[in-house]
This record gives sequence, C-alpha cells and structure tokens, in this order.
Amino acid sequence: MHVSVIYGHQIYHVALRDDTTVVNLKRLLGRELDLPVENQQLDYGDIIMSNHTPLQAYQIDPNELILLRDLYEIFFEADSTDGHGIRRFRLLVHQNNKVRELKNMLHLHHGFAIRDNMTLRVESPFGPIYANDDHRDIYEYQIFTGTVIRILK
Repeated sequence: MHVSVIYGHQIYHVALRDDTTVVNLKRLLGRELDLPVENQQLDYGDIIMSNHTPLQAYQIDPNELILLRDLYEIFFEADSTDGHGIRRFRLLVHQNNKVRELKNMLHLHHGFAIRDNMTLRVESPFGPIYANDDHRDIYEYQIFTGTVIRILK
C-alpha cells in the first residue's frame, strides 16, 4: 500500500506493507523527520487516526493526503477544589486546536466542567491574554510550546 503524508509544505510518499498500523507509519515518519511518535497526530479527513489501528481500516484514497500534525505541550493551572493551592495539568495540542477543543480536553482528561463562562488566561511575556473566543485557533492567542494557561471560573 502507498500513502502520502503532508507535513508543513512537504509531501512524503510512503510505501508500506498492507498490515501496517498507524503507529508503524508514525515510527517511519519519526525517523525521517526527527519527530517523536508521541508528538505526532495523523489526521485523515476529519478523523484522528488511532495508533494501533491498521491503516487499511481507514480505506485511504491513494489520491488523498494524511495530515501530520506536530503536537506540543502546554500547561494549565487552576485553584484546587478545596481552595488551598493550585492544581497543575498538561495537554498535548497542535496549533490549529480551537479554544473550545482545549476546554473539551480539560473536561475529558482532567474532569473540568465546561461552562460558557470558563475563561482561559494565557500568561504571555507581554501580559495576560484572555482566550474567550471558543472558535479561534490557539495560535491566535499565542499558545505555543510551554505556554502556561490559568483557568478562571
């Protein structure tokens, strides 16, 4: 089987065995691009591809591209539930995640209740930035590798 993967502005054409899994493709790409497997997300259409699923299960059209996204780590802080101290979390994200997706990840991975009035304050060298628009990409709020975001109630 042959697949084409786009990363940045470069397209990589890869020949694979028919039983290749997503994680095997990530390993190949990781060696080629010096990008750790855990920092890769592969998207095909609207689907985030799952590591241990065979590529054949996605019925990939040979004329379409698989998108490789480079994941990076960001950090969150929130008051602890007892009001004494601060809880800290981390998430792996990509620059095109929407603010709403961050809130959903906080809910799924860390149990935060998602409310419309939940505000995320991005700690920036230029002062705080309030990420209030759920439909904007996180890079528009200067959320990059290592960014600390404070969760406000």
